[in-house]
Amino acid sequence: MNKPFISVLTTLYNHEYYIHETLMSAINQTLVPDEIIVIDDASSDNSVFVASKILHPSIHLFCQPNNLGGATTIKGLLACKGDFIAILNSDDYWRGSKLQSQVDYMQANPNCGAVFTRVALVDEKGGCWEENSHQLQSVFSAKNRDRPSWLKYMFSRGNPFCASSALIRRECLTSLGPFDGRYIQLQDLEMWLRIAINGFDLHILDDELTHYRVARNRSNMSAGSGISRSIYTYEYSRLLRHFWQVRTLKELQEIFPEIEISINADNLLIMFYLAHFASKQGSLHHLQFAVDTMFEWGADEISMNQAYNCHRFTHVDYRHFIAQNPLGSIDEGRFSRKLKSLAGVILPPRAHYMLHRMSKKILRG
Repeated sequence: MNKPFISVLTTLYNHEYYIHETLMSAINQTLVPDEIIVIDDASSDNSVFVASKILHPSIHLFCQPNNLGGATTIKGLLACKGDFIAILNSDDYWRGSKLQSQVDYMQANPNCGAVFTRVALVDEKGGCWEENSHQLQSVFSAKNRDRPSWLKYMFSRGNPFCASSALIRRECLTSLGPFDGRYIQLQDLEMWLRIAINGFDLHILDDELTHYRVARNRSNMSAGSGISRSIYTYEYSRLLRHFWQVRTLKELQEIFPEIEISINADNLLIMFYLAHFASKQGSLHHLQFAVDTMFEWGADEISMNQAYNCHRFTHVDYRHFIAQNPLGSIDEGRFSRKLKSLAGVILPPRAHYMLHRMSKKILRG
C-alpha cells in the first residue's frame, strides 16, 4: 500500500517554552510527516523566534498579524494537503510511534473518520500528573464503542477525545468542512460530533502516545474558570443541534435506546422525542437544546396531531415545555419585586434605592 501524505497542524500561541519540544516530537516520528504546518496566532512572546530556529524541510511557518482564534486554526487546516491531518497543539507532544500506529489503523479501517490515542498528562514543568489526580485522566479513559454509542456519549457526557491525539481523514474535512471557528471551548467536540453524526466511526488507540499539557497554575485553555464554563454551556447547547440530522426513529433508538416510542409514531416525531429526552438530562445546556428542539419541531399541524394521538400532547403542553427556557428564569421584574419585598422587611428605606440599582447591575452582568 502506498504511503499516504501526512500533514501535521500546529496552531501556535504564546508557547515559547514548549514549541521546540512539540515540533521535535513531530519531526522525530517513526513515520515522518510530509509537512508540518505551524501557524502563529499573533503570539506576544518569542514563540515565532523559537519555532523559526527549527530548520527542517517539512516545517512551514505562517504568522497571523492578529489574534483570531478559531479562524487561524481553519486557515491552517486549509493549508494542509495531507490524506491524513494530525492535530498537535503547541504545548503538547507525541511519542515516536504515534503517527505510524494511527495511519496503520486508518488504512485497515476505511470507515474511521478520526483516530485518537490515550493520553498522559504533563504539567507546565514537564512533570507527570499523578494517577487519578486530575479529572481529565478519567475523561480521556473512555472505552471504545460503536458509532451510535459514541454519539450518545457525546450527547450526554461531553468530549472523551484529546484533540492533540487526533488523526483525521481528509475525506471528513472535504465533505463536512473544517473545524467551526465560532466555537471557543468546544471546537473539537463539535468536529468529532459532526464526523460521527455523518456516518464515520471514531476510535481511540489504547497506547499512551500523546502528552497533553495541563498547567498546575490553571493558565491554559483546559483549565476551568467562570468564563470558560459560561462559554461551555452556550456552545454545548448549540453543537447538540447536529442531532437534528437524525432522520429515522430507528436511528434515534440506536443512539438512545431508552427513549420509549409509540407504535403509532413515525419520523415526524423524531424532534419531539429528542426534545423530551434532552429535557430530562439535568443540565442547562441540555435544557436549552430541548427547548430549541421543541421550538424547531412545533407549530406543524400534522406533527402536533400525531403527538396528540400518540401522547395526548396539546398546545398547552407545548407552551409549558417552551416555558422551561433557561432565559425565562432571568425575569428582571420578578427578581426586582422579590428583592424589594425582602428590603421592606430587613433594610432601612434609604437602602432601597441602592438595592434597586444593584439588582439591575446583577441582571445585566
